[in-house]
Amino acid sequence: MTPRNFSLACIALIVAVIGVVGAFNLFVDPFWYFREFEIAGINRDKPRAPGNERLVKLALMNRLKPEAVIVGSSFVEVGLPPLHPGFTRNGQLTSFNLGMPAARWSDVYCQAMFALRQPQVKRLVVGVSGVDSPPCPSDDELSRVDYGKLLFSRTAFDASRDTLKQQGSPSAMTREGLWSYGRYDEQLQGDDQVVGNFALEFAGALCATAQDEPRPFDAARIDRAPPAPGQAAGLRNLIRLALRNKVELVLLFYPTHVLFNEIERRCHSPEAHWRWLWQAVSLAKEEAGDRSQLIQVWDFFGYGPFNTERMHAGKPMRDRLWQDFGHFNVEIGMAAFDAIYLGRTGYGTRVTVDNFDELVARTEEERRAFLAANPWVGPELDELVKRTRTLIEATRR
Repeated sequence: MTPRNFSLACIALIVAVIGVVGAFNLFVDPFWYFREFEIAGINRDKPRAPGNERLVKLALMNRLKPEAVIVGSSFVEVGLPPLHPGFTRNGQLTSFNLGMPAARWSDVYCQAMFALRQPQVKRLVVGVSGVDSPPCPSDDELSRVDYGKLLFSRTAFDASRDTLKQQGSPSAMTREGLWSYGRYDEQLQGDDQVVGNFALEFAGALCATAQDEPRPFDAARIDRAPPAPGQAAGLRNLIRLALRNKVELVLLFYPTHVLFNEIERRCHSPEAHWRWLWQAVSLAKEEAGDRSQLIQVWDFFGYGPFNTERMHAGKPMRDRLWQDFGHFNVEIGMAAFDAIYLGRTGYGTRVTVDNFDELVARTEEERRAFLAANPWVGPELDELVKRTRTLIEATRR
């Protein structure tokens, strides 16, 4: 064989190998982008889709063109059901959960603005975790598809191999982007393991100066003045763009676990949640005016049954409502959407300027009654604080 023919043969072999790898990754589709072939026992379950959302989810907005979209952090991705019948108008609207793990408000805001600019979107739920207006990449940058990573990277090949091996396990993610997170982790069977799991997430909320007792609440410290024109620009921009494009926008304040509520009172201000919520409802009134049917603010903070599951509940993670103090399971998300889209009462409140003060007073009374009837809260919070501090110290060594 001549050197030229040898070189050509080597090139052909390399091209063939690359082509085979690309075809393999296209067929297995481990990140759930191409969606050309789905075969039970082969590639229907996508265990490696979680963790790679930033590679595909925004790009899927162009490919799938969903009409009802959910945007937020992993709290949204784990807990809010994109196929809820009220959210989809009984299947009339195609839907997608665009939630991203570890998403900061800068991510959420930019993704929400991106979704609002898609002409087919009719409904948008935004998990609120901030109010400002950070700079955003262009829509082309946000939705760009990296075919090299999807088809030819070692990461994609390893993910395809793992996808073939792990078929038949509990589903890690649905086609519509809902993530099961650690719900089916076989190591999280007992209360002690669950407390440890809570501590992992709790480390980000626990301050070094946590008091032994909660700070007293004073409604007078909640500033009722609407945000100045230069403040809360992110929420203002979301509302204005939703109104301009006639998109039904829900600004959703996440469900919060009772232990998180209480550590916030020991670390920070008990009025902080209400100041934040007031910014949203006052902006909604100012910007929406008589078009309030398009802009709704919903709050799921509180001390009702959904938010007060004990760590020592005596059941494995798969049967719980909360995976840790921040990640609520889809049963809670279903109840939240039942309230928003089906009008069912009992969980959450649509908040307006007119009912704000009543909600604050009612929630404070609900807290007092709950704590009086549930003496376990203090000991479980103390246990969680101790476990979390031990965990923090261990990571510093």
